[in-house]
Amino acid sequence: MDFLAKAETFVRIVEAGSFSAAGRSLGLSLAAISRQMAALESELDAKLLLRTTRSLHVTDEGRRFHEHASRLLRDAEAARASVRPEGAIAGNIVVSASVTLGILRIVPSLPKLFATHPALELTLRLEDRSADLVSEGVDIAVRAGLDLPDTTSLVGQSLASFARVLVASPAYLRKHGTPRSIAALAEHRAILGLDSSGSWSFVEAGTARSVTMSAQLRVGTLLAVRSAALAALGLAILPDFVVAKELSERSLKALLPTAELAPVSAHALYRVENRGSARIDAVVRHLRASVPMVHAGVE
Repeated sequence: MDFLAKAETFVRIVEAGSFSAAGRSLGLSLAAISRQMAALESELDAKLLLRTTRSLHVTDEGRRFHEHASRLLRDAEAARASVRPEGAIAGNIVVSASVTLGILRIVPSLPKLFATHPALELTLRLEDRSADLVSEGVDIAVRAGLDLPDTTSLVGQSLASFARVLVASPAYLRKHGTPRSIAALAEHRAILGLDSSGSWSFVEAGTARSVTMSAQLRVGTLLAVRSAALAALGLAILPDFVVAKELSERSLKALLPTAELAPVSAHALYRVENRGSARIDAVVRHLRASVPMVHAGVE
């Protein structure tokens, strides 16, 4: 195996914190990872890693090599890109995104991404959980409504900010009545996410107000919340990109227009070692252009 491939394996081991996690991200067996590291250390005549059954320690030589190897991998990618037609972007990118954002905003935009970068390959994982970028081999994580992690090991780029809307179906409102105030919401059932506390916060006439909702139904995705609202199972708060079509078609109705809800932000996260990667930059640029909704010609 060539030196660059072994260097990449070493970098993945350091980033993942274990041989097994690096093997999963690279699709290699533990035995193959071990053989590569033994060959690399023999070639360099240096001990890069100290490994026990319970821990992995990077030696001083390993830390110095990791710094150079990371730069070498970035330079190798840039060198490959430089001789492709018009600096074409190629290779596979693993993107993890929430189910709703992926289905409604990312997947419909992919024809434009592939038309611009026909040699690019994308593995799109749709999952409503926070993927571990290192141990799971994820290049870019796209998430909405979550705080950015407080770490210097990840880079976060803002993609979009979506307004949120309180909605209900006409059938639900005919049966249960239309709430006219924030306080009146407590008399209604809510459709909530699995991790929701049930506390809904608004700002009305400059004053913060909140109400605690009871839920007969909790579901795991925003698409399911929307489906439940359409089925007249209760009130729901959803980002505008999730209910834009339904509001236009009047299958859902927006409630309490003077009560403002905090917007939800979407971000792209990637490992700091990938800063400057041509493939990462190309995908993030595409996401920043395609994920936001456009209202009256203004994002």
